[in-house]
Amino acid sequence: MIMTKKKVALIGYGALGRIFSIALTEKLSETYIISGVLEQNPECFEAINNNGFGLYRDIDELILDKPDYVVEMAGGGAIRALAKKVLSSGIKLVVASIGALADDELRKDLIRTASEHDTKFYLISGAIGGFDVLQTIKLMGESKGIIENFKAPVSLNGAPYLNGELLSEEKVTDVFSGNAREAIAGFPNNVNVAISSALASVGIDEMKVNIQSVPGLEDNIHKVTVSNPLVKAVIEISSSPDKNNPKSSTMTAWSAVALLKNLASPMELF
Repeated sequence: MIMTKKKVALIGYGALGRIFSIALTEKLSETYIISGVLEQNPECFEAINNNGFGLYRDIDELILDKPDYVVEMAGGGAIRALAKKVLSSGIKLVVASIGALADDELRKDLIRTASEHDTKFYLISGAIGGFDVLQTIKLMGESKGIIENFKAPVSLNGAPYLNGELLSEEKVTDVFSGNAREAIAGFPNNVNVAISSALASVGIDEMKVNIQSVPGLEDNIHKVTVSNPLVKAVIEISSSPDKNNPKSSTMTAWSAVALLKNLASPMELF
């Protein structure tokens, strides 16, 4: 019996979009095919063409192509502008820019839209993981959580919270302490993991966030600790930032591939 390949449409062909497209093609070519890419930056058009992918002119053209999944790798603006339309079409959506869902109204609207159109949107684990155990701890009873983030100054510079100030290249700096909602507002390109971990566990306003700038640090390090009176989980991930975009982790793109692999398998891992 010949299995029909699932069609995946990609939104965004920056650093992470390119990693995702190559990884999906190399690892899951028997199961999935990339039907096309929605990208507005002309500088990306040549790379899209060279890799043999079609280019969608707009979201309407993408939806008319009827992909099975739409994978977003384009930033929070794409979620705010396009996610509802994708879900309204009954298409499953894979979300990388989870920080956008700190907007309670947007998140609730997308949940309602997906429910009304019998579809789903998936939040990938990105540069962290362990959502299964985080959800389990939360279900067991009253819980608390904190995520500690360690990054090189270049990964944090330019964030709105810093107001144009450049972080020291000589000494370790405690940059931020607050909750996940405050963190994503101040560092919209750096702490998607804070929002995803919070949504999987204690909540956006309850998840504490610390950010530290560490000169010379080659990897991004995220340490999540969530506990209740019976269980404590500590999840620490160290991953290399993308060379072309030091604010993002290459693991983010790969986690979308892992999700699609899990969804296609007769045996799902939770």
